[in-house]
Amino acid sequence: MKYIIVKGARSSGKAETIHEVCRRLKPEVIRKVYFSESGKVSLEQVANITDSNDGTLVITVRQKNVLIVSGAPTQQRKSITNIIESVEKLDLKPDFAIVAMRGLEKLKDFATSKELEKFGKCIYETKIWRIPSNKYNLTEEWNKRVSYLTAITLHNI
Repeated sequence: MKYIIVKGARSSGKAETIHEVCRRLKPEVIRKVYFSESGKVSLEQVANITDSNDGTLVITVRQKNVLIVSGAPTQQRKSITNIIESVEKLDLKPDFAIVAMRGLEKLKDFATSKELEKFGKCIYETKIWRIPSNKYNLTEEWNKRVSYLTAITLHNI
């Protein structure tokens, strides 16, 4: 599996960036992954990206499964290994992944970059900062950021 890592501090716009990339990929199917307290994992199909908040999704683009981890693993309190293995148990082997990650993972036993290496190859890693504007989604910086990530994803699936 090839993957992209989007690093950034808390509230830097990682989830919003990844969600916009998802919108532009125009997925055929969008499934939200739910993790229960008991450890059970389930999927629910959602109508559009807007219906899902930060967390984990599996979208289908060009008949390929793309794992979307828009809520950083530390935010979800689930290791990336746990997330990927849970999705695979649902018979959805990701062909590609886009993973949000906090710049500094302060929680004990979290090493998202290192763990991801076991599952595939990082083809792009970027560090993003918050765009200081109420209309950030109308800025050139936003459009370049999202367009570039979308192009890399489409090229690699």
